[in-house]
Amino acid sequence: MINAVATVLGCLALVVMIATVVRVVMIKLWESARVNPEYVQSVYEKDMERRWSGKSREQPALLGSETLAPPMASSQKNDNSTAASDSSIADIENKRLKIEQTIRGFFGASTAEQQLAYCRDPQRVRPLMLDYYRSHPHTPLEWKALGWLLPVEEPGYRLGYAQAIFTNAEPVSLIIEEQSDNSFRVDWESSVRYSELDWEEFIKTQPTSPKLFRVIASKPQTSPPEALPTGSELLEIKHPDDNNVIYAYFDRKDPKFQPLIQQLQSGNWKDVPLTLRLCYPGPVGSGKNARIADVEGKGWLILHGTRS
Repeated sequence: MINAVATVLGCLALVVMIATVVRVVMIKLWESARVNPEYVQSVYEKDMERRWSGKSREQPALLGSETLAPPMASSQKNDNSTAASDSSIADIENKRLKIEQTIRGFFGASTAEQQLAYCRDPQRVRPLMLDYYRSHPHTPLEWKALGWLLPVEEPGYRLGYAQAIFTNAEPVSLIIEEQSDNSFRVDWESSVRYSELDWEEFIKTQPTSPKLFRVIASKPQTSPPEALPTGSELLEIKHPDDNNVIYAYFDRKDPKFQPLIQQLQSGNWKDVPLTLRLCYPGPVGSGKNARIADVEGKGWLILHGTRS
C-alpha cells in the first residue's frame, strides 16, 4: 500500500511539474506574440509620414491649433516646371534646426515688415499683410519649441507642414516652403486664413462682386427653400473664425469647378477647407443664396507657377 501511494504521489508530482512547465512555456509564447501598442503607433506614424501626400485627410481648420494633416494646393504649371524630384521637402527632419529658426522668427516679429522676411512671396503678400494688420493686432508669441514636421507632396514645389509650440498660446500648424537657396519661408496667407472681406460684413452687405475667402464647406443636411439654378450644387459654408453659416451654390457642369468637386469628394463633403471667391446674385436683402464664382488652389494654400 505504501508503495502504491508513493507511486501515485510520484505520478501526480510529475503531472504537476509537466503542467507547470507547459504553462510557463505558453505564457512566454503569449507574451512574445503580444502587440506592443507604442511600437505599432510609432511604425504607423512613420509609415504615414512616408506615404502621406496631403490628399488623404482634409479636415476643418487644418492650419489651426490641433491638426495633423494640412490642406494641399493644386499647382498651376508653366513651361519652367521643375524636375519631378522636387515634390516635397526631402529629409525634413535633418533640416529641423533651420526650419525652427525661420518659424521662430516669423512668430517673433513685432511688425508686418519684420515678418515679411520669413514669408513666401513677400512682394505679393505685403499689401495683404498691411491691410490685414490694420484691423488685427500683431501680437508676438512666446516661442517654446518646434513640434512635428511632415513633408507635403506637390510636384514642382518643396513644401512641408510644421507645428509651432508656444508658452502663451495653443500650438499652431502651418505650411512652409524650401527655397532654391535652401532657406525656408512660411505661407502667411494660410496661417492667418486671410480673406479679402470680413465675414460678417460680407453677409451684411452681400456684395455682387466676388470676394476671396478661406472657408470650411460641407454638404448641407437640409436645403433652404429657395430654388437653385438647374444643375447647381449647394454647399453649407462657414468661416473658421465665425459661427455664421451661409449657403452657396456652383454649377456642377462648369469645368472650372472640377477641382472643387475633387476636393469635396476627397474630404467626404464634410468640413473641407477651401479658398473660394463668393458673391451674391441679387440685391441686398433679396434672400438669395450666395454664389461660388471661382475656386483657387486647394485647401487654404494658393500656388502661383512653380519653383525652380
